[in-house]
Amino acid sequence: MKRWFGVWIAVGLFSLPARAATLRIYHIDVEQADATLFIAPGGKALLVDSGKDGMGSRIKAVMEAAGLARVDYFVCTHYHEDHYGGIDELVALDTPVLETYDRGDKLYLPASKLAETAYTNYLDSVGEDARHITRGMTIPLDPQMTVTCISSGGVVIGEANPRHGVDENDMSVSLLLSYGSFRYFIGGDIEAPTEAKIAAGDLVRNVSVYHSNHHGSDTSSSRAFIEDLEPGVIIISNGNNGTYKHPRQTVLDAYETLPGPPKVFQTNKYLKGGAGGNVADEFIADPESADLDGTILITVDLAGGEYRVSYGAGAEHEFALPGSAPGATVVIASLLPNPAGSDEEGERVVLANKGDAPVFLAGWWLEDRAGLRWELGGSITLQAGATRTIERNGRPMSLSNTGDDITLFDAAGAMRDRFEYDESSEGVAITTGH
Repeated sequence: MKRWFGVWIAVGLFSLPARAATLRIYHIDVEQADATLFIAPGGKALLVDSGKDGMGSRIKAVMEAAGLARVDYFVCTHYHEDHYGGIDELVALDTPVLETYDRGDKLYLPASKLAETAYTNYLDSVGEDARHITRGMTIPLDPQMTVTCISSGGVVIGEANPRHGVDENDMSVSLLLSYGSFRYFIGGDIEAPTEAKIAAGDLVRNVSVYHSNHHGSDTSSSRAFIEDLEPGVIIISNGNNGTYKHPRQTVLDAYETLPGPPKVFQTNKYLKGGAGGNVADEFIADPESADLDGTILITVDLAGGEYRVSYGAGAEHEFALPGSAPGATVVIASLLPNPAGSDEEGERVVLANKGDAPVFLAGWWLEDRAGLRWELGGSITLQAGATRTIERNGRPMSLSNTGDDITLFDAAGAMRDRFEYDESSEGVAITTGH
């Protein structure tokens, strides 16, 4: 390989073996549609959406190049053909799909949808037995990762009085994937109403990568939402479609105003004018939008402290993963398992930095005896000598009133502190003495 203007040039990009203990994310070129393949460090695969009709063979080709024979988990974010149309073909190409999740509520779909050929093909291939994924549920993809459902049907984690969505796009399933300090958000076609609820609850902050909602549409990527995410990288799965004009130039302009700003990549170039726009050609996997080479691969290497974005004829961009400063020691100082109000909302843990340097807590998490987690969020920097209160806010981990083990892990998955208690009293915090 040789370096040219900050881009690595390589050959046979997707057929190269991945390093050990890496997470690979393939944003598959399915034109004006979506299909994203996650291959976990342990080898299991999660496919989120499957492109439109006829795209199963493209997914199969990427899987074969990656050395993958089956899909362990498939998530259909919502019931639009460009998000599930290719799954029946993939199954017909002798690809086992072991478990499927979707947003449920099939009984309430209109008659026109129930009669749609692509929808009935989805049901016949994998959808009939799909599990209804709801806010707060996790997908057990890999012991080193968490995959958490942030929204489904327009309802988000921690929403006290759930208001279901009314638009099929906005009812998409959205997921937050965490692997060490690497955080990735993918939300199908969710739009401003659900984004606003996610932002209001600060449910997703400071991600490494944001898979642009709704192909870069101006109905999505609302201001408060993208300011919360503050991504380092944005991936847009789009095609050269004159009807939808994705991505919209106004959205690309908004991305440019974020801190950094983030690096934005497209699978294909939009060439039909109007309100659509593009990033520079060097950041587009298929600038001609005429071939099948628009797939974008992200490889996350925790040991190397980096993730890499690769595409096209071998372009590769490297990004550093966040970490903590040396000499810092963060402990569990106290916890409140039994608040006077709702346990699901009011449980809290107080962390204290006992060291002499600040700690950036991106990718850190708390875990209970059952293995459920509270992700700490990427925006928290804990100064030396300072404390920080982490509230449950509807997240999966619980502080059992009758005793539990609570463990603090850093972004590399190393245990930093652990505390065990046997009982609790309502409204009384437990001090650990750490």
